[in-house]
Amino acid sequence: MYLFNRLIVTSGDMEAVMPAVHEVAAVMKHEAGVPFNVWVGGNGFVTGTIGFSVAYESLAARAQVTAKLSASKAWWAAGRNLRALASSVEPDTIYRYIHGGTMGAGIPLGTVVTQNQMQLAQGGDWMAAVKWALEYAEVCKKITGADTNVMHSVYGKLGEIVMLTGSSNAAAADERSAKLLASAEFMPKFLEGGQHAMAGSVMQRQIVKIA
Repeated sequence: MYLFNRLIVTSGDMEAVMPAVHEVAAVMKHEAGVPFNVWVGGNGFVTGTIGFSVAYESLAARAQVTAKLSASKAWWAAGRNLRALASSVEPDTIYRYIHGGTMGAGIPLGTVVTQNQMQLAQGGDWMAAVKWALEYAEVCKKITGADTNVMHSVYGKLGEIVMLTGSSNAAAADERSAKLLASAEFMPKFLEGGQHAMAGSVMQRQIVKIA
């Protein structure tokens, strides 16, 4: 399974941005008929960041959706309206799930996703890094009971390993974080990942589902 991810940074004027965001989501649903998740960047993101994600069973399935959208005048019009409000756009990234994964149709509004990511160090051992990420996810689940999705980039900046953990709201995310920090197992396993990461590439951020 794959996850398509697009991030744009807007002015942060959500009163102006949200109608354009909902227009894009509506056109995507009508023209392509696939679950389309819209997120707002929270802790760790630039203010005004909006994220779009779509899960696909295969890259061929994504190609079919892209073909449908490319033929839609409504899609191009909605995109122009949204881009007019963007101050910057990050390169699109497609990730492949290594562990977990969901098509996203049932993710409730208000879900908070904690995102941990790193870039593989130059000359690093890829398989060892993946092994650590899977072990880290298992330790987190053992401590908190919450599953963590693990994936890596296949298009965009290569060498990224990303872990996503969903919580029902900010309070639940805080509760999960407190359990991790209270556990003697967590920090040693977390710090172990540093040997696989490019210096300065380790990030923890949170996004909130808004559509």
